[in-house]
Formats: sequence, structure tokens, C-alpha cells
Amino acid sequence: MPVKRSNLSSLCFPARVSVEGNIEVVRKLGEALTNRDWTAFGDLVAEDCEWTDVPSGHTINGARELVDACRTFTSAFSDFAVQSVTLIGQNNLVANEWSARGTHDGPLARPDGGRDEPTGRTFVRTGVGIVELLDGKIVRYRDYFDRQTMAEQLGLDQQ
Repeated sequence: MPVKRSNLSSLCFPARVSVEGNIEVVRKLGEALTNRDWTAFGDLVAEDCEWTDVPSGHTINGARELVDACRTFTSAFSDFAVQSVTLIGQNNLVANEWSARGTHDGPLARPDGGRDEPTGRTFVRTGVGIVELLDGKIVRYRDYFDRQTMAEQLGLDQQ
């Protein structure tokens, strides 16, 4: 039985997502993180995604590890929220200027494996993520931000 042309083209040439569609994926990622909608968050990233926290040099590999890391971080800030301030897209890349805030009311894991006890203080920080997408999913995210500013606002001793 011959393969229909429409089936063949969808197998050989995956549908391209528009720049606007890619921008929307990145915007929805921040929304899912703010709402702690881990199912939606996981649906927006590829199973084998790479998320690099540029200040620490640490790369998280895979959607499951990323969801776990975000869950751990947000558990330290019951009112955590992040929003995209500026989104600029070109082809499969999106630059995401973001702003985040939260009150430190839970234990916060440190990159060195330790943890900081709640201080009750708030932080506001901005950063930029360079996001690569494929077929409507985030495959690579490089997150640039000033970790020291948040530590100072929260009254944490950076080691």
C-alpha cells in the first residue's frame, strides 16, 4: 500500500513552529513555574533538555531533573513568581529577559549541597535566558543572572 503524501511529509519534514509560537512556549514556561504547574512545565521542555545555570556553571540534563530542581527551588519561596519582561525571537532561538521575586520562607538548597534556613526576607532579581527550541519544546536554556544580588537581599552568606 503506498504511503500518502501528507503522511510522508509529516514524517520527513516535521512541522516548523513559528517564531511567535516559540516565544509563546517560553512565556508559558514562566507561567507554569509561577503556578507550580509541573505537568505543564514538563510538557514545554524536551525529555533530553539541557538547562545551564551560567553563574554556577551547573547544567541540568533532562526534563525530570529540571522539574525536580525547579520544585526544590520554588519550595523555598511560597510566593515565588517569575515573568518575562521582554521576549525576542529569531528562528529557533528566543531571548527571555525575566524578572523574579519571592519571600524566603523555606529551606533553600545551595549549589555546594548545603542549605540556607529561611530568613523571611524577599528578593527581586532579573536575568536573561537564551532559549533554543525544536518542534515547540525547549531543548537548551542558558540562564544568566547575578546570584550575589539575591544572596545579599536574602541576607545569606555566600560560600
